[in-house]
Amino acid sequence: MTTIHQYLAHYPISPTSEKLIVGTIHPHDHASFRVPFFYGNECSLWKILHEAFPDELLDPYQLDAILAFLHGRKIAMSDMILECERTTPAALDEDLIPRRLNHELLDQIRHSNIREILFTSGFGKNAAFKLFYSNILKRSISATIRQEKEILLEPNLFGRPVLLRILYSPSGTANTGLVRSKLFLERKDQFRQFKAPVQAFKVDYYRRMFS
Repeated sequence: MTTIHQYLAHYPISPTSEKLIVGTIHPHDHASFRVPFFYGNECSLWKILHEAFPDELLDPYQLDAILAFLHGRKIAMSDMILECERTTPAALDEDLIPRRLNHELLDQIRHSNIREILFTSGFGKNAAFKLFYSNILKRSISATIRQEKEILLEPNLFGRPVLLRILYSPSGTANTGLVRSKLFLERKDQFRQFKAPVQAFKVDYYRRMFS
């Protein structure tokens, strides 16, 4: 099963973009997506950002509303894989065999105002950060990076310092691991009164990451 990315060519990074969200690649069956866009299959990312910024992202299920939010916040979208094979129909990164990586991403970042790149997956097999840092930048992931989940790149690479940061995954299935994370455990009392404390924590976290 071959998956070819459907959105990268249509949504290049704007030169005015200041933040960039980077994932791996969308699931195969894009024809069934609720929104024909990045994270449009379940709209998990857009639902979180709608809760975090309800006055800016008015409808997480409408492409025009999502694009208006991204434009207003100067946020760009991209993915690491242009084409891959899938060993199963599932959307799991570890089931992918990358065939073409998005090497054009480096020049697009250089010709933008991006100072922060937020990855929606980190160190696992075919995870977005790992593909960018190890496969494209050809750098080793240190123990410090694994612990801090971020690194500031030196200015000579893109013409300015660029912060790479790994987000907690927007996927609901990631909440099981999130509940054991250090940051959630440190702050869980702040969200105890919510019906869904982990989701409330995640919304607050994304609000802080994108403010």
